[in-house]
Amino acid sequence: MAAVGARGQYAKGVERKRQILAQAYETLRVTGASGASLRAIGESIGVSHGMLTHYFGSREGLLVAVIREHDRVNDERMPAGVSLVQRMRLSAEFNVQFPGMVSLFTEMLAKSVEVGDGPARDFFTARFARARVELAAELGGQLAALPEDRRADAAMLVDLIMAASDGLQVRWLLDPSVDVAATLALLQHLGHNG
Repeated sequence: MAAVGARGQYAKGVERKRQILAQAYETLRVTGASGASLRAIGESIGVSHGMLTHYFGSREGLLVAVIREHDRVNDERMPAGVSLVQRMRLSAEFNVQFPGMVSLFTEMLAKSVEVGDGPARDFFTARFARARVELAAELGGQLAALPEDRRADAAMLVDLIMAASDGLQVRWLLDPSVDVAATLALLQHLGHNG
């Protein structure tokens, strides 16, 4: 009988963590974290600092979870059958609706390159590796059709597309007149004509 009660407690804990993450996502995707402490984030969503630490371990752990949630929401709204480059363009169109998310993503990306391990480094290392494999697979047929002396250059297109997507979003934070989606569409057009 104790096992059933323990499973019930576990399910309640999982549900509570999901609720807290949903609250944090709704708040932070608009406001960003902008250096706010875990305590300040907790106060903004009506949850104790201790509760956030219990469920997410650290400020960095919570913020990475919020980015994952944004990715999940974005994935659910994505039309079926779009290419990865089109997906990046559509994601950029979605992201500019939530400046706090773009700011948060940029903050955690910067955190990921600091010395040492942590949730941001683990998240971005895996994210970039996965995106690189997916984009290379998508472009694979096009790259194979190129003359051999152009394949190495064309293979670098994968990294260029990823860098352009992230870099353009940082530029947009600094200058909202930058049209991230249109610029990515141009890159997609150039990639097809290269």
